[in-house]
Amino acid sequence: MDQVPDTAQHFIECDTESCRDFSAFYCNTCYQKICCQCEQFHLDQNNGHDIVHYHEKKRKLPLEKCMIHPTNDINVHCDVCQDPLCYMCFAQHHSDHDFSDLESIYNDILQQCQKEVTHIWEREIPRARDYAALLEKKKENVKKEIAKFRVSMKERADELKSAIDSTLIDKNKELTEIENSMISDTVEQLKETKEYINYLEKLITDCESKMFSIKPTELMDLHKDISLATLKRPSETEPKLQLFTLCTLNKEEIVKQLEIGKKDVDSSEKLFDPSSVKKIHEVPTAAYRIYHLSPSPPDKFWVIDGFGNLTQSDMKGKILSRGISTSLWYMYIIGNHTVTREGKLLYTDYGKNSVYRVTGEKTINKLIDTWTWGPGAIYSSPINGHLLVGMELNSDWKITRYNSEGRKLLEIQHVQEDKKVQTLYQRDDKRQTLYQSVYFITENMNGDICVSDFKAKKVVGVTRSGHFKFSYSGHDPQFEFCPYGVCTDVLGHILVCSSYYRLDKSYSSVHLLDSNGEFITLLLEPENCPLLSCALCIDDKHNFLVGGRDSSSVYVYKYLQNMEK
Repeated sequence: MDQVPDTAQHFIECDTESCRDFSAFYCNTCYQKICCQCEQFHLDQNNGHDIVHYHEKKRKLPLEKCMIHPTNDINVHCDVCQDPLCYMCFAQHHSDHDFSDLESIYNDILQQCQKEVTHIWEREIPRARDYAALLEKKKENVKKEIAKFRVSMKERADELKSAIDSTLIDKNKELTEIENSMISDTVEQLKETKEYINYLEKLITDCESKMFSIKPTELMDLHKDISLATLKRPSETEPKLQLFTLCTLNKEEIVKQLEIGKKDVDSSEKLFDPSSVKKIHEVPTAAYRIYHLSPSPPDKFWVIDGFGNLTQSDMKGKILSRGISTSLWYMYIIGNHTVTREGKLLYTDYGKNSVYRVTGEKTINKLIDTWTWGPGAIYSSPINGHLLVGMELNSDWKITRYNSEGRKLLEIQHVQEDKKVQTLYQRDDKRQTLYQSVYFITENMNGDICVSDFKAKKVVGVTRSGHFKFSYSGHDPQFEFCPYGVCTDVLGHILVCSSYYRLDKSYSSVHLLDSNGEFITLLLEPENCPLLSCALCIDDKHNFLVGGRDSSSVYVYKYLQNMEK
């Protein structure tokens, strides 16, 4: 029986002589399996033995001989040197050190190994399998996309061939016309020349027959007739064939017609012109003051007000959904809701340490329990459906990445180590704490995570794996940079609104950065930006929406051109 592994489903018999009942207990002192009836008998016979439930049993230390003292077993653990030893080695070289029973250390390590194995089976292998399935899907998608491009490239090549064939026919027609014209002219000249030859032959024949028999006066007249000076020659203009040349074959021009890759947005058809930003319209909402916006395609958006109430409106101002209330955060200007790729609303509730998902007609389900951490800003990635959640605990901040079903994938700047979750302890470029606050989150098209850190007064960017990439603290020192809403567009630009308010002055602006956090321009300067702007998002028409604490309206601006191309 002892050779059957403990993980197998088998009947474990009692080791007491003449007893074969089920063993619910185990003696860690003498390594015997014990049933319920024999437990007390065993204690009476063996005073001080350690009897535990069977699943808590310790394994007997496997025998291992000391290499220095071959007759001795290794059974002592030096706590100072962290080495397993025999008693003689310990007495000779480690007598002044603390020691432990090697069997206890062995069982502790064995238990840790079992936990790690369980973790790998239950978490790491399924995660890797999910990723492998994702890669398989990506591989198939790559094949499909490349196949589509091959078809498009073949169609373009056929178009080029057809254009060449058509051009060749037209050019052959032109050559035929030139050929016919030149041949016609040549035939006419040939006719005139032959007629001239006949005339000369007749003239010479007449001359030869007369010049020896005619009178002197007649001879002088005949001489005039055959004089070369008086002969009327036909035109001898030689028809010149036009010079036909073929241009050098420009392979680059052909390659351009079959170009692989994305169109250069910096070409003549620019998609962005800083001078062309214009307000399209103003959308009234049911919110008294607007603190955060989330687009909900097509032509809809969610908004939250200063009382924690969530409402959905369309671009004409019609209220589509209302009545969802959240617990106010102690600093409620924060991006605490988002919309998934499937159109589901997600929001965080700081007071309940939870993330909720709204489905159907106000059906609300808890998706994530954040336990002691207070969740704030949240963002649903349109790239892979992952969720990015900013959390706070005793002024410590972190961002946690979850999959679409709420399974934790990654933590950035976690203050305490958790072996079950991948954790990154990051610093910024000045070796300071990465985040002092996480008020708004977004993800760029290249996978970068961009955070509006109001307390640090900067926008912080990290890579998809959580490594620091950039920070932006404004472009003009005379204007204090106080970032709130942040989002990204189809070109990889980063948009962030800054709102500064004091008793003596206030101003707001919308900044446009490139994907590396470098300032490009102000989309909205203080003189034309809605006051106290803090909410910002991009809609499905590539316009940006702005809302603020000074109005219940959302303002829609167009800034990209040629998007239909």
